[in-house]
Amino acid sequence: MRFFRQIILMVALAFTAAQVSAQDFGTVNFQFDSDQLDASGQAQVAEIAERLKAVDSYKPTVVVGYTDAMGSPGYNLDLGLRRARTVANALAALGVPVDRVDHVETRGENELLISVATPERRNRRVTVRLDDILAACRSYRTVSINRDSIGPSLEQDLLAKLSRAQTSYASLSSSGQNGAAFQMAGAAREDCGIAVGYGASDIRKVEYAQRCLCSSARLDVALAY
Repeated sequence: MRFFRQIILMVALAFTAAQVSAQDFGTVNFQFDSDQLDASGQAQVAEIAERLKAVDSYKPTVVVGYTDAMGSPGYNLDLGLRRARTVANALAALGVPVDRVDHVETRGENELLISVATPERRNRRVTVRLDDILAACRSYRTVSINRDSIGPSLEQDLLAKLSRAQTSYASLSSSGQNGAAFQMAGAAREDCGIAVGYGASDIRKVEYAQRCLCSSARLDVALAY
C-alpha cells in the first residue's frame, strides 16, 4: 500500500508540472450600446471557438456579459445578458457543442475593467471561461460530473489535487496545526488518492472523483482562513 501511494504521488507531481492552467478562453468586445458583433468581435469569437473545440475538458463553459458605466444599472444588466447570449449563440453556430456552453450570465456595469464613468470599449465585453464548479461545495453529490466526464482532463485535475492535498497535509502536520484546513487536507488526500486509484471503467471512479473535487474545494476555503 505504501509503495502504491508513492507511485501515485510521483505520477501526480509529473502531471502537475506539465499541466497548463487555461481557464480563460478569451474576451469579445462590443460597440457602444450594442449587443451585436462587429467585425472585430466576430474575429474574437472565431478564435475562442477554435480554442474551445481544441480542448477536451469536463468543466462547463461560462459566458459572462459586461457593460461600461453609461446607462442605468438595470439597463446594463439586461444589455450584458444580451451580449452574452449573442456570443453563446455565435459559438454554437461555429460548431462549439451546445452542452459545452453551460450557462450565460451578466454582471452589467459591475466589475469594470477600466474604472471610468465615460464610454470605454474595453469595459463593453463578454468573457468566455471554464467554470470552477467547486466554488461552493456543500456535498460531493452536487459536483456535476458523470461517466462521460472521465478522461485525461479530469484525471490531470485529480492528480494535481491529490498532490496539493498531500503537500498541504504534510505542511500542516509538521507545523502542528490541527484545525479545519488540516482535516480537509486529510479528507482530500484520501478521496483523491482513491479516485486516482480507480480505473476509468470502474463504477466508483465518478463518486470518488466527486468526493475529491468537493473536498479539495473545502480545503481551498479552509486554507484561505
